[in-house]
Amino acid sequence: MNTICTLNDLIAYLYNDTPLLKTVEIQKTIDNNEEVAELYQDMIAISKALDELLIAPEKCVSESIMHYARITAPY
Repeated sequence: MNTICTLNDLIAYLYNDTPLLKTVEIQKTIDNNEEVAELYQDMIAISKALDELLIAPEKCVSESIMHYARITAPY
């Protein structure tokens, strides 16, 4: 039985957001379809890279915000 596995299905599966039966179907598709398996491995790598990114403001921005907070704080 061939089931259709969409990109949205793979994304939901990647983030453990699929019902049990759909999870089993997607895993079978990954196991039996080399193209889907490669795509899923790429998605895992991209997800890990995104998780490792640290998005933070420049130090001078943080300092400016804290300075403004100090000078405008009620006494």
